Amino acid sequence: MNTLFVYNKKAGKKFKPSIVNVITELLPNSMEFSFIDIRELETLDVAIYDTLVAIGGDGTVNTVAKLAMEYDKTLGIIPKGSGDGLARFLGISRDVREAVDSLLQGKVISIDTATVDDVFFVNVAGAGFEAEVAHKFGAEGIRGLKGYAKTVLGSFKGRNEQEVTLTLDGKKTTLPFFSLSIANGAQWGNNFEIASAADIQDGLLDIAIMRKPKWYQILGLISFLRSKKQENNALFTYYKASEIDLKRSGKLWHIDGEPLILKNKKHVILYPKSLKTLVPK
Repeated sequence: MNTLFVYNKKAGKKFKPSIVNVITELLPNSMEFSFIDIRELETLDVAIYDTLVAIGGDGTVNTVAKLAMEYDKTLGIIPKGSGDGLARFLGISRDVREAVDSLLQGKVISIDTATVDDVFFVNVAGAGFEAEVAHKFGAEGIRGLKGYAKTVLGSFKGRNEQEVTLTLDGKKTTLPFFSLSIANGAQWGNNFEIASAADIQDGLLDIAIMRKPKWYQILGLISFLRSKKQENNALFTYYKASEIDLKRSGKLWHIDGEPLILKNKKHVILYPKSLKTLVPK
């Protein structure tokens, strides 16, 4: 197994170069491997590698996963980001030793991927409030749970609900939304789940439409997102679909936590079991 480890110096609160040495010491002598910074990845021929391992957060995983799918390689993850939503969902430990063990002793499964207007994602894409938070979070450069909390609170007051029209596998519906998630995996990150029923191998995306909570509902909302029991209620409406069209969702989006501008109508397509991924046994 010839493995390429892709690290991201900008992932998480602070990248520690020593992670390369730590991982190297955990690998068997017989294993062929290389390390590369993600900014050098575009110029590298990955055809010689069997496995591409992302060392970083969901944004790093997105970049490496897209390449792994395009070249029919296997994706591995060593989570070192601030949220690590996909890794947590797949049960991959944030402890480096345990994550490396999952690479060496784990099993390969095939997971779904998706695109929003041809932009690849593997975990969660979203619009509305959560996208605004992602844009501000990226611009302010604050990392970690405290950084998220500060950005969330700062963005909450100024955003109002708007109407979105969804066409879900050909069926149209219009409803108000404050935040909108299209979930392949279940987590935003930091063990906050937006769609506990999400199955990354079922050929369906989970769509979570959130109304704007009142101030007195926020503590209950946090508890709900930690409960792993998401279902329709006063604040949330859930749907499942494999193909989605959206009108009036706004131009601010995030793709696996990374801010993005998408204009006009949006078209979302799911690609069933299109990515081989290493997970713990």
